[in-house]
Amino acid sequence: MTQPLSLAGVELCRHTDSDYPVAGTAFKPYAHQQELRELFHTEESFLAVNDSPTGGGKTMSWLAPILERGEHALAIYPTNALIHDQERNLRTEIADNFPEKELGTDTKLVTVTADTLRGEHAERFPTATSNGARLRQLLREDIYHGDSQVILLTNPDIFVMMRRSLYGRPGNPGARTRALNEFQTIVVDEFHRAGRKEQNTLLFLLDEMYALPSYRCALSQIVLLSATPTDWLEDRFENGIQAPYYRVTEQRTTVEQRPFTDTGSSDWGAVMPPVDLDIRSASTFGSADELLNKDWDETREFASRPGKTVFILDGIREVEDVYTRLVDTLDEQEVVRIDGFHRGDLEAKLDQFDVLVSNSAVEVGIDFTVDRLVFSAHDRASFLQRLGRLRTETIRQSARCYIPSTVATMLENRTGSDSVTREALTRILDDAYHNPHDRESFDWRYSAAEAYHHLQRRTRDANPELAEQVRNEGWNRITAHFASESDFTREDLERYIDPIESAVEDTLKWYRGDSLQVLVCDPNGEGREVVRAYDLFYLLRHGDVEFHSREEFQRVVPETHHTTISNTAPYVTGFCTYRGTIPPNEDGYGREVALEATSEIYRWLKTETERTARTPRTIDNLSVQVNVDDGSRRIGGSIDQLREEMVDLDILTYVVDDDPRAVKNQYDLGPFFFLYGLVTDDGLCSIALGTDALYLHCAIQDEAESVDLERFGVDI
Repeated sequence: MTQPLSLAGVELCRHTDSDYPVAGTAFKPYAHQQELRELFHTEESFLAVNDSPTGGGKTMSWLAPILERGEHALAIYPTNALIHDQERNLRTEIADNFPEKELGTDTKLVTVTADTLRGEHAERFPTATSNGARLRQLLREDIYHGDSQVILLTNPDIFVMMRRSLYGRPGNPGARTRALNEFQTIVVDEFHRAGRKEQNTLLFLLDEMYALPSYRCALSQIVLLSATPTDWLEDRFENGIQAPYYRVTEQRTTVEQRPFTDTGSSDWGAVMPPVDLDIRSASTFGSADELLNKDWDETREFASRPGKTVFILDGIREVEDVYTRLVDTLDEQEVVRIDGFHRGDLEAKLDQFDVLVSNSAVEVGIDFTVDRLVFSAHDRASFLQRLGRLRTETIRQSARCYIPSTVATMLENRTGSDSVTREALTRILDDAYHNPHDRESFDWRYSAAEAYHHLQRRTRDANPELAEQVRNEGWNRITAHFASESDFTREDLERYIDPIESAVEDTLKWYRGDSLQVLVCDPNGEGREVVRAYDLFYLLRHGDVEFHSREEFQRVVPETHHTTISNTAPYVTGFCTYRGTIPPNEDGYGREVALEATSEIYRWLKTETERTARTPRTIDNLSVQVNVDDGSRRIGGSIDQLREEMVDLDILTYVVDDDPRAVKNQYDLGPFFFLYGLVTDDGLCSIALGTDALYLHCAIQDEAESVDLERFGVDI
């Protein structure tokens, strides 16, 4: 075992600023908070990126000037859980630091998710018959007729639906949510956590809104809260977006931020502590095996220390195994779990725990005390985000990570030396991790097509003069955002999108694309999580589940949840009851799950025999195959009910000859790329679903179009 990697802490300089609009005299802002406020005061419009460290007060950086100006703002968060956590945090911030801003009078926080539209907003607007109608009434009442400043909290999916006319009204399905144009500022939190497709979608739509005349759209300030931008994002900010670009922390690393190894300094605020990081290797979804077997004695000792210990793992199966073992072992400590099926009593759990076992559910947003940390990390973003749970402390803390062996080797090479700064750590991780979704060719192959279809929708009902203006301006925007080559033409674009026009229309108009989800009733669920949508393949592999028809499902689910069923049914593949997880087999795995080739897929494979000529397409149905090794692991006859539901299905797919392991290795997709086995008469093939089908197509085309050096006699 190597000695731990010593990571330096991070501290930011605080400044005395009597003009900063926070009540009292004790608050001393950081430079990035001052700089962003200065932008709001001196620049009429801008795109600002705040990449200050985790725990460095990014929320206050935009909240203070927004409250000061009294303008409407829209805040976009990546998950609904984070939205609700941030709503609580914002209420506390406003009450503590801006007492003159009485919520509901001077400032109003409004949360918009699918759940709130079906719940509290449905109660407020009982005559509205759809989520779109409720949203339009809500914004009309609060924006057009209300007296308060509104800060609207929502997720990217709803923002995209509002901008893309997907919340239509009866008789006018293309009608936009017009009140969206009343927001002067849009803030996007955790922007770096989005994939390339999602980042492209948001930036294009924000740029389009910004470019509209002020009498049509008030948006003039865009704030991205993010990690340090990549080179391609910096180029997009500077050359693709019309708003002037500012990075508010540009001078921070030399003047306003510094590392420390022992204790913090006066007039400086510690935002990340020094950390002794114990580096271990583990396969993706294999960290629990290491923790509970080879490393069990250390795991037990680590969790038994005084204070609060947090485990953040990749899968719910891992969470269950580690939580169960620790509960059975640590009699004197309060062990809790938080994951997709266990979010009830959240505040009580976070207040009372000695040991917390979780997954990405606590990765961002939720504030809690951590004294020591164990985490796995399948990619760079997860590594930095999870390590960032250790924050705002000045004393050295302990952590252990389970990461791919190649990444572990690169980090171990730095052990035994002086403390590594967080900037150096980020550079190491940039080189160590590979992101199969970060492909430049996706921009011009698919994001350009997505934007093109969006323009077509915008021009459908426009008069000829306006339609031509929208097309010309839209084409210029497409080339600025997505054309890496100066001679990229409309003919090129149409050549790329023609073979998959219906697939693009059905898939890319959404923020994330489509996937296979099942509506689950968990009789032991907590609070509002009793009925919720969840990933089909996890349930098939690990769940103690029984599938039902919709009618049967409504009979077994309490009537209080029938509205949720009605609202969610069009977006899910099936319905099941869930009673926890099944025991793993002798090798530690769940059920073997694959998809079966249908007659439609066989016709496709016969017409497109070469993988480089094959293009993604939408298919009408899929069938699933589940193999089990003993009766206790069976789903039973209810799997036939799921197959019936999957007959009437439209989903984007891409099929590649060869099994998933071979395809992942050939195209360097990594273990977290969701590729599924497809059983055919000729053997096991691979199938990717939703937006992953497009990423896989890009990988195959990129390899096929690369220069074959062997043709030129170069030994490779």
